Amino acid sequence: MNSGAASGPDRGMKILIYLFLFCTLCTGCLLPEDTGAEGLTIVSWNVQNLFDEVSDGNEYDEYNPEKGEWDEQKMRIKLENLTELLLTLDGGLPDILLLQEVENTRVLDILDEEYLGDVYSYREAWKDRDSAIACGILSKPVPGRIHLHFPGEWGGRALRPVVEIHFDLGSETLVVFNNHWKSRSGGQLATEEGRIRSVEVLVSRIRELRSEGYNDIIVAGDLNGSAEDYRSGGSRTAQVPVDALFDTPWEESLHIASDKADTFMESTRVILFDPWKDMDREGSYFFQNRWMKLDHIMLSRGLLDGEGLNYGDASCISLPVNSSDEGRPLVWESWREAGCSDHFPLFLSLTPASP
Repeated sequence: MNSGAASGPDRGMKILIYLFLFCTLCTGCLLPEDTGAEGLTIVSWNVQNLFDEVSDGNEYDEYNPEKGEWDEQKMRIKLENLTELLLTLDGGLPDILLLQEVENTRVLDILDEEYLGDVYSYREAWKDRDSAIACGILSKPVPGRIHLHFPGEWGGRALRPVVEIHFDLGSETLVVFNNHWKSRSGGQLATEEGRIRSVEVLVSRIRELRSEGYNDIIVAGDLNGSAEDYRSGGSRTAQVPVDALFDTPWEESLHIASDKADTFMESTRVILFDPWKDMDREGSYFFQNRWMKLDHIMLSRGLLDGEGLNYGDASCISLPVNSSDEGRPLVWESWREAGCSDHFPLFLSLTPASP
């Protein structure tokens, strides 16, 4: 056992401190039944391989307690580090916490019940049956409906499902998509087709939702790319800047606007507002000596129109617990029993329109 790891009374004291801090910060937090009336907060975070301590055979070898070095102590240290960040957010815990790279619902139950104060009414994780990692959610408002959209296979492996989650908030329905698209392992160009398969499913579904009258839509998660991947005259990308709207034939790509007004353009393309320009960070992921904007919380124009819930602000969260001395994501390293995640989380607030 690592002598620096929290255990026994020490761990219990840390958790009590976290929960006291949570209660202090959350005095004005929303109760599940009135969520939406005073606004809504959402955090999306790729938590870098959050596994439980039980071997079920689908884990990556290094996170399988029977094959690798992963065990309950490492799981709990990582959970403590994630908790420390979540409980020190301005305003307290978010109303909706969207996670990527979690093993299953069980590890979310442990996170909420033993570390976050059992405040979330709904916890669930979704993945293909053969996958090691899933997209998950912890939410104060209970979803009304959930749909899983499977993009199929690419490169001989199943792509992760696009998760569609409906929240009935008074007279409005908010639709949130939790995504974890194909990784860039092997190179951006070589793997872009995998992300295109996912974006085609997403764009098709957003069109259907709009035709059914759903206008308040959020697309969040680790998309493993951004509109910055697009090059004029180059091959197709899953995300395309809205400036190239009339230069490309790709109806099923996602078109990204950094200006809210551009989402109101008359077009058959799906255009979403990405608030990265409002975030005081160069990116959410640092790789090969450069920052990358792989993580996103994008909004449809229904959340920008001054009616009902509307975009408040957004930020990329970098705090001492999840940042290195150089200001980069503090990567979890099992051999050190230290770190947090190789991605920074993103925060979004929605506020009610003024009467």
